[in-house]
Amino acid sequence: MEAQQAKKLIDETLSYSEVKQLLVSLVQTPSPQTDLLEREPKIFALIREVVKPELEQAGIQTVIDDRGNLFASLAGRGDGKGLVLVGYAMNAAPSTMREPYSGAIVDGAQYQARGECVWGRGACEQKGSLAAMISAVKWISGQKLEIAGDLYLVVSTAGETGRHDSLAYVLDQQKPRAEWGIIDGPPEIQLGNKGRVDIEVSVKGKQAHSSRPWDGINAIEGAVKVLQKLGPLMPFPSDESHPELGKVSLTPTFIESFPKATHTIQSECRIVFDRRLLPGDDPDEALRQMERVIGSIDPFRIEVRKKDFMYPSDVRKDAEVVKALAQAIRIMLRHEPEYSYSTAANDTGLLNVKGIQAINYGSRDIRFQHTDNDLVSVESVFEAAKVFAFIALCR
Repeated sequence: MEAQQAKKLIDETLSYSEVKQLLVSLVQTPSPQTDLLEREPKIFALIREVVKPELEQAGIQTVIDDRGNLFASLAGRGDGKGLVLVGYAMNAAPSTMREPYSGAIVDGAQYQARGECVWGRGACEQKGSLAAMISAVKWISGQKLEIAGDLYLVVSTAGETGRHDSLAYVLDQQKPRAEWGIIDGPPEIQLGNKGRVDIEVSVKGKQAHSSRPWDGINAIEGAVKVLQKLGPLMPFPSDESHPELGKVSLTPTFIESFPKATHTIQSECRIVFDRRLLPGDDPDEALRQMERVIGSIDPFRIEVRKKDFMYPSDVRKDAEVVKALAQAIRIMLRHEPEYSYSTAANDTGLLNVKGIQAINYGSRDIRFQHTDNDLVSVESVFEAAKVFAFIALCR
């Protein structure tokens, strides 16, 4: 279909009110991050009871795998690029936010946001972009339009876990034939992001009663020595830098000691460090570097282990998927696209490693992430839906 013909059809038939209604429904359905992570029943319920019916009412066949992820597809003629859209069901815990699942419509002016906004946890992050993606796929199906390449939608049970497990499982199980990928992101075209490896340092000592500290070896004291040794790496002194992403970083994010008992010299202390990665960085070398800096600390035993890992990503402006998305923004929204990078890690790097040229785009508004004023502009979500519909139709 010609670009202007597609624009006219989308402008005339994609419904603002339907996009808004879907967004409210998603926000009103709690799907928070809990200790169960991707196994949280409320996340399964959102996918099974809200997302799946929305798609199937539009005649779209869906599969929910044994880990709760949803996969949907629309077949194309085969002469266009296969496109996979990736959205997320999990959002941050409500914390101190008032009425986090109200889905209330509020005036965005007082929050420096456009027009009417939907209020609720996850609105500014996962659920705005998810509503836009679902709306676009439903619109393509409802119009009974022939598309050049296969179109896929993944709704992952992740969103806040900081690991590739859910999307990696979908790719392994469903094997989408896609050359391009767009993952939930901001209204700019996000070209790249840092990766991350979590590194756990375990300091082991000797348990004893705290009334006789000389009989033990206090692992907490050893943990202090570890932090002192790693101090010069926080901020990181490396000359390695990316023109947009800056330098790598090392940050302690978790500390815990054992045994969980009163009046007891602790026999083990664990510290988890967040080590950010630039494109091309080797996570194993990052771990070895920490081992070298920590070295040996007598009389403690030190173990350094790699935990969750996410790939960095860096896609050029002249990449095909970037140019196609830029054209969709110019035509549908009548302005030049903006470009951005993120210091946060996400699934985009995984798609690129798998040979699917991928970037981030959507309605995500980082100003409100994890705050007590979590909201998203309905107009921003509607615009993202238009762009997704256009790129799905014109590939």
